[in-house]
Amino acid sequence: MTEKIIRGKCWVASGYVMAYDMVVQKYWTDPVDKQLNSRYIMSGVAPEFEAENAFKNAGYTFIVAGHNFAGGGKSIEHVVTGLMGAGIKAVFADSFSRLQFRNATNYGLPFITVKDLVSVCQTGDELEFNMETNTVKNLRTGEVRETAPLAPFVLEVAEAGGLVEFVKRKIADGTAHLLR
Repeated sequence: MTEKIIRGKCWVASGYVMAYDMVVQKYWTDPVDKQLNSRYIMSGVAPEFEAENAFKNAGYTFIVAGHNFAGGGKSIEHVVTGLMGAGIKAVFADSFSRLQFRNATNYGLPFITVKDLVSVCQTGDELEFNMETNTVKNLRTGEVRETAPLAPFVLEVAEAGGLVEFVKRKIADGTAHLLR
């Protein structure tokens, strides 16, 4: 993730979004693969996403949500990989499930805390996320919200393409011992 400013269309969650609804259980059998898991991502959240690739084909770049996004379950990685495969570059919420927050960090998908962004966005709004200023701007309304800053480690993992690639780079450049 070399982009410091990302622009794109958002999908706004209407209420609590549970991990088990994001990828319903009958689709868990796929390996942890971004493209396979994106086929039915959000299929249990809203009826318009029940068809194969419906969420992906809508062309969203961001998700805006409220409290405990992706909570209520086990640490299923299919949720994060499915979102990434569907084109999601960042998720903004009041708070996150700690399990999915960690999965997102491991895969390099920014889960960013922003208080009450959901109240100033509508599905389809164009947003601009600036990682350097830690802000999200709604380009339709001009409303700007400050985000919690991303930790340098999270940015490094995202830049590397996930935790596995990050560690591989550290081993290759001889700095893995600094990770202790």
